[in-house]
Amino acid sequence: MFSAPSSLERPDYQLDKILVWALIGTLGCNSTSPTSPELMDCGHRVDPNIVILGQNVVLSDAETVEPPQGRPFQEGWTLGQSTATITVHNEREYARIASYIMPVRDALICDLDETNVTSWQALTSILSLNNIKTVQDLSGTPKDQVYSNDGIYQHLRNDGPDHNAMMKYLEEAELELKCLAFTNFDFTNPEGENHCEIHGLAQGSGLLIP
Repeated sequence: MFSAPSSLERPDYQLDKILVWALIGTLGCNSTSPTSPELMDCGHRVDPNIVILGQNVVLSDAETVEPPQGRPFQEGWTLGQSTATITVHNEREYARIASYIMPVRDALICDLDETNVTSWQALTSILSLNNIKTVQDLSGTPKDQVYSNDGIYQHLRNDGPDHNAMMKYLEEAELELKCLAFTNFDFTNPEGENHCEIHGLAQGSGLLIP
């Protein structure tokens, strides 16, 4: 399984996480809490206070624990607390990726008008640090176009809704984090393609954490 090198399991992970969440604390309808009733009808609404490495699970909208998978996080899924420490590598990394990507999804899908550039760059720092979606290529057909982290934000803010471009960006960014994080995982899709191999991602090399 794509086990992150032990050197990447930094003891100051929680401090870093707190700092990031403090920076983006204004995200989501200004000062409104991300768990406020008026916001709960859209997005994943991860509670930053429960984010602890090895103590989280991904919950479906039916509140069942989702196993590590290549399928994108679905609407209504969120991050929950585990009753026991998660020791299985892919399960732990799956929840860790959710703690980063779910807020990114919320920012684009639900809170774009309230997400400023500074907040967006803080949210996507996990992607930039791991060299994911750092290069933009808009040549070819829309299906083949690749938006960068800053590019998709600017595109949606300046040009209005573009569901296909937005979802392509989100699904690929999430999958590419999984490529780096998961070990002993088959990323071959039903068409017989492996996104990790196609894009030269070192499967299981581990994530660099902001």
